[in-house]
Amino acid sequence: MRRERLSVAYEDEEQLEAIRDWWRRNGRAVVAGVVIAVAAVLGWQQWNAYQERQAAAAASTYSAIAGAVSEGDLEAAANRLESLRSDYGDSPYAILASFRLARAQMNAGDAAAAAETLAWAASREAPAGLVEIARLRRAEALAGADEVAAALELLEPLPDGALRARYLELRGDLLVASGERDAAIEAYREAMAEAGSQRRGLVQVKLTDLGVDPSS
Repeated sequence: MRRERLSVAYEDEEQLEAIRDWWRRNGRAVVAGVVIAVAAVLGWQQWNAYQERQAAAAASTYSAIAGAVSEGDLEAAANRLESLRSDYGDSPYAILASFRLARAQMNAGDAAAAAETLAWAASREAPAGLVEIARLRRAEALAGADEVAAALELLEPLPDGALRARYLELRGDLLVASGERDAAIEAYREAMAEAGSQRRGLVQVKLTDLGVDPSS
């Protein structure tokens, strides 16, 4: 029995010594790994907190721009928009604020200013949907400023998806303004094939105005 206890003791001692030896050889790497893992977790948490702060600040500036637009102070809105673009240019709020100000500028009869406001938004590397909306709205503003050729150029390339019909319809409008009746009719017919029922009715009216039977 004593021999068995001694044997067990020796085995425990050997295992303990093996653990000590392994720790001497690998302990620093293990500690370093733990430190890196903890730092990564803390860094990720800090990054998320930073992102949340940035988003909140961008949202606050957007609200200030919306308020200035509602009050009719477009100059103040434009100044705040510049700050928003400078500080939070990667935020969707910067593009959305550009839309808001540009719409107010169009309503105020200043299509050229609206086109300038939308130029920044149309050139951004942002979600495709926002960029396509920016291009469309800027083309509309350019048309309002009698820059028909520039507006037509901006419509290319045509996007896929829900906005394609609106691009085609606007192309038709611009071609009518340019005196290119046949090309306008073709654009309107393509728009009808892509548009929803409500918009399709409006395009049919435009074709009728050109002396064309929409059903033919």
